[in-house]
Amino acid sequence: MPTEEIINVDFAQEDVYSQILPRSPLMTSYHADWDGIRLDYHQQPAYETPEHSPQQHVVSISLAKQPINVERVLNGHVHHECIKHGDVVVIPASSYHKLSWDIEAEFLVLSLEKALFARAVYDSVDLQRIEIVPHFADSDPLIQQIGLTLQSELELGGRGSRVYIESLATTLCIHLLKHYSVSSPKIATHVEGLSHLKLRQAIEYINQNLEKDLGLAEVATVVGMSMYHFSRLFKQSTGFSPHQYVMNCRIERAKRLLTKTEEAIDQICQQVGFQSQSHFTNVFRKFIGTTPKAYRKQVKI
Repeated sequence: MPTEEIINVDFAQEDVYSQILPRSPLMTSYHADWDGIRLDYHQQPAYETPEHSPQQHVVSISLAKQPINVERVLNGHVHHECIKHGDVVVIPASSYHKLSWDIEAEFLVLSLEKALFARAVYDSVDLQRIEIVPHFADSDPLIQQIGLTLQSELELGGRGSRVYIESLATTLCIHLLKHYSVSSPKIATHVEGLSHLKLRQAIEYINQNLEKDLGLAEVATVVGMSMYHFSRLFKQSTGFSPHQYVMNCRIERAKRLLTKTEEAIDQICQQVGFQSQSHFTNVFRKFIGTTPKAYRKQVKI
C-alpha cells in the first residue's frame, strides 16, 4: 500500500479536519482541557474523504435525521453501510480509512489517545496484547449516551468537572476493551473497596485541592491505582462516585463560606473549584434547591 498517498491524521492538532473534511466542526473540545479524549460535532455535506490513517482510536456516532448510505474502505476492503441515527462506528488507530456519503451528515467524533487506555486500566490489563478492532455501523446505547453526555458538557462551555469527563472517558475505554477488541480481556474486579489508608489519602487529597479542577487520573495516582479500579473501589467504600463525592465536598464548603463569611459569590466559586459562576450557580441549585445568593439570605436571617 503506497503510504505516501495516505494522509496521517493526528486529532491532537487543532485543524486536523481540514485535511479530510470540507467543513470544520461546529463544536470541539480541543480547547476544553480534556485529557486524552477529544469530541467534535459535525454537520458535513455529501462528500468523499481522501484515504487517511488516524493516530488515535476513533468512534463516530451518527446524529442523522434520516438514514445515510455510506461506502467505507477500511484497510483495502470495501463496505457498504446504511447508517441510522444513533449508529456507532469504531475505527482503530493506524487503520487505512476512507469513506463517502450521499447526503448531509450530522455526527459526533470521539478520538481517544492510546495513553488514555493505559491510565484507565494499567493495573489490570496488558495493553500490549490488546487490539481494538473495526466495528461498522450498528447501535450501541452506552457509547451513544457517553457521546451525547460529553456533547452536553461541551455545550455548557466544556468547563464541567474534569473528574466527570475522565470518568466518562474511562467508562468508554473499558467498554471498548470489553466489546471491541480481539481478545475481549477479563478485567479484574475487587469487591472489598479501598483500604482505610487509601481512602483517607484520597479524601484528604480531594479536600486539600477543592479549588482546583481535579482530574480522576490525578486522584487515582495519589493512591497508586488506575482510574477504573479507583472509581469502582471508591464508590464501594463511600457510596458515591468520585465525581459525586467531589461535587458534594464543593457544595458543602460553599455552604460554609456563604454562611460564615462575607466573601463575594464569585470568589467563593473560585475557592470551591468551579470554572464559572454560572456553572457554580447551576450545580448549587441542583444540590440545594436554591441559588447561592438566596441561600446566603436564608441562613443569615
